[in-house]
Amino acid sequence: MLIGEIFDEFISVIHENQKYVIGIINENKEVTLCSDKNLLGNTIDFNRPDKNNVFFEVNVKGQEFGYLWVNGYDDSLQMIGNLLHESLTVRLMFEINQANLNRKITKDDELVKCLLNEKDFDIKRIIDLMDDLGLNKDKTRVAIYMISSRGDVKTQDVARLKMNPDSQQIIYSLLNDRCLLVYKDIPDKLKQKEEIEEYIQKYIHNLIDWDFHDFYYFVGSVQHKLRQYVSSYQHCLWLKNNVKYEKNVPIFFEKYVTEYFLSKIDVKDVDCVYNYYIDKGKEIDFEELTEISEALLNNDFNLTQAAESLFLHKNTLIYKLKKLEEIFQIDIRGSFQGKILLILISHAVKEQSNKVQVGD
Repeated sequence: MLIGEIFDEFISVIHENQKYVIGIINENKEVTLCSDKNLLGNTIDFNRPDKNNVFFEVNVKGQEFGYLWVNGYDDSLQMIGNLLHESLTVRLMFEINQANLNRKITKDDELVKCLLNEKDFDIKRIIDLMDDLGLNKDKTRVAIYMISSRGDVKTQDVARLKMNPDSQQIIYSLLNDRCLLVYKDIPDKLKQKEEIEEYIQKYIHNLIDWDFHDFYYFVGSVQHKLRQYVSSYQHCLWLKNNVKYEKNVPIFFEKYVTEYFLSKIDVKDVDCVYNYYIDKGKEIDFEELTEISEALLNNDFNLTQAAESLFLHKNTLIYKLKKLEEIFQIDIRGSFQGKILLILISHAVKEQSNKVQVGD
């Protein structure tokens, strides 16, 4: 909003009391704005106040807007002038802050577009944008992909986040009406995964308290290099497409790294090696195979804990593993390689089962 528009609001106040005339005088002592249009263009010396004319320099955040002139014929003129000057200054400060905030949001959007552009990654432009926004390029950050389940995310909501004192090193960008991408900075003192997760959990809980509830939260991988920021975002997308989620419960990529790498393996390669055994092993319960493999993986192949999670006796689990060892000709219990192969076979079987279900 320009000063002229703000000044119009003051004119409406003055009209309630015709005893006062207010105006804006530029450095050439020319009246540029005035409640009395007949005085526009007149020359008035702001260096010569008297009992009927008071002047106040209007300088807000280094921007000069000329001099506020207040004319009147009563003993309250100085007090009225002070009040108008203070009110005008506060209003201008608000508009300047809002304009700067909107500019930063726009710059944030441009920065994120550059960061996600793998094909034409312009590191110079990225650093220039970060410098302009006052962002430390050497900060460690993590992508948080937020999806609203209740309606559109408004620009003013993002602006409200940006105004938070803790947001100085955070990057925000509305990817579309419902999706907000945040690159949250991580304090240098946090080194352990558990510490970082706790820190992010607290931040997301604050977001929920700030009315960003009914959102799905996906937390990507922690990254230190600008070129890898896109990977953190891509890991958020992988979580969205591969993991069950619910509102207001953050999903952390770090907890699904094994599943992520398994998803990158071409199941055809596994099938080519073990298809013969799978076809011959008609007695295999593939659903049970998947459940056993996941239980072993989640419990670091501790047979006792895996059996408990499956509600099986340990000896029963051992019997089932022996059966799988015979079918696939691998040593699951005594060999690290056998454990890996079991997980790969289970993953391949699960993927094939999913394809059958969707008719692929």
